[in-house]
Order: sequence, then structure tokens, then C-alpha cells
Amino acid sequence: MTTKKYKTIYFIYNADSGLFNSLKYWYKKNIKKQHGTCELCDISHGKYFVRIDWLLFLWELKKDYDVKVLHRDEVSQKIKDKVSFFPTVIGETFDNEIVQIMNKISFVDWGNPTDVRELEEQIREFIDDNR
Repeated sequence: MTTKKYKTIYFIYNADSGLFNSLKYWYKKNIKKQHGTCELCDISHGKYFVRIDWLLFLWELKKDYDVKVLHRDEVSQKIKDKVSFFPTVIGETFDNEIVQIMNKISFVDWGNPTDVRELEEQIREFIDDNR
């Protein structure tokens, strides 16, 4: 039997929280077609709503881990000290160590990702390889 290394998995968007910020982000992305959008947002959300596949993925992950989905302005100082760029996926170990599972470069390497399953495979592979 393998023990789990991570107690918490954090998904952190490259966007700020709040209704106004969400509307501003949506406008810049969908109306003005500005670059610099959040790759994690592209995976977890369609043009108007959150993707069902994303919710199912989080639901499955929550069976084994505490899962937190945050915006960059909601992250603790402990994570900010470790991470410079967003979006990111972070694992917090039982020893309270912060480990970056995916970073902005990992997302950008996909080109223009919109596939929740591919994200899930990469995250599960990393977690399984780093037990």
C-alpha cells in the first residue's frame, strides 16, 4: 500500500477573484480578444460556464485530497513565496512543503489547452511518480 505524499492540491488561476474582475477578464478575453488569458481558465471554463468535466475531475480528486481552487489574489504568502507565475497547480505535503506540480510553462507547452482529461492525466502522473 502506498502512502499519499500530498494532503492538498491547489489550482490557482492567473486571474483575480470577484464578480467585477470576472466580468473584466471575460470582456478582455472574449470581446477584445486580448492575449494573456489564463490557461487554467481555458481548461476549466467554456465561453460562459464552468465545464462539467472540470467539476467531475475536482469531485474525483476530492476523494483522495483536499482540493482548493483559488485566484492569484487569494493565495497564501507561503505559496506566493514559492511561485512567481500563474496559473499553477501546487501540492502541499503532509510536512507542509509546497511543491509545484504544474507551472505556467507546463500550460503554455500545450498550445491552447481545453482538455480537462489531459490536465487530469498530467497531474495524476506527477502525483503517482512523486509519492
